[in-house]
Amino acid sequence: MYAESLIKLASASTLAVLVIIVSHLRKIGVAKDFSSAAMRGLVQLMILSAVLAYVFTSPIWPAFALPIYIAMALLAGHTSARRVGMPGAIWITTPSIAMGAAVSLAVMTALRVIPLKPEFVIPLAGMAFGNAMNICSLTLNRLLSEVGNNRNRIEAMLALGATAQQAMEQYERTSIKSALIPSIDNMRTLGIIFIPGAMTGMLMAGINPVTATVYQIAIFFMIISSGIVAAVYATYLTKKRLFTPAHQLIEEI
Repeated sequence: MYAESLIKLASASTLAVLVIIVSHLRKIGVAKDFSSAAMRGLVQLMILSAVLAYVFTSPIWPAFALPIYIAMALLAGHTSARRVGMPGAIWITTPSIAMGAAVSLAVMTALRVIPLKPEFVIPLAGMAFGNAMNICSLTLNRLLSEVGNNRNRIEAMLALGATAQQAMEQYERTSIKSALIPSIDNMRTLGIIFIPGAMTGMLMAGINPVTATVYQIAIFFMIISSGIVAAVYATYLTKKRLFTPAHQLIEEI
């Protein structure tokens, strides 16, 4: 079984070689980054597979799941904070991503949309954290850009008596809406342009197409809900960092 899997991995690696060759011939300059990312991803997935193989068969899997969730939240928060580039952003991204993922997973399990089993809960948690991270990053990048580009307008509104909430409201809405566009577009084209990864995996495993479809739609609802919760909370926390208690916009933007 393992030998067959290694053979398939080696065969699939020909596509990675193709990427490197094309990058080299066309001087695109991604061969080094791609090779490093591919090796890192492979090592991480192999380690993850070993850990999950043990956790899935453990009778006390919830005790292992909690540290995994914490690690996901911390790593996602750190990665998102690096993308945002704002000092102390990790104290915004980490709780926002954790809240978004926790809310969506809690609803999915409480309503029994997904079974309370490790082989369902842990992979879906990874999807929730990962997508909440991406949406959080996009939201904060757009928000900081909007504030920087509209500083004079915001300060004028504040001078006329507007609160920080009133001055920021339209930029918060624009930032969150912009961050959600890729996810909403993906949902709009489900089954027409592409078959998503989760559904593809279930179909390859022999799951009934109708069951696979139901789970895939549920996953997309989870992804967007975790993202919008993370985005809304992130903009709330960011606003508290951008303004003084007297509703004055700070200088360091």
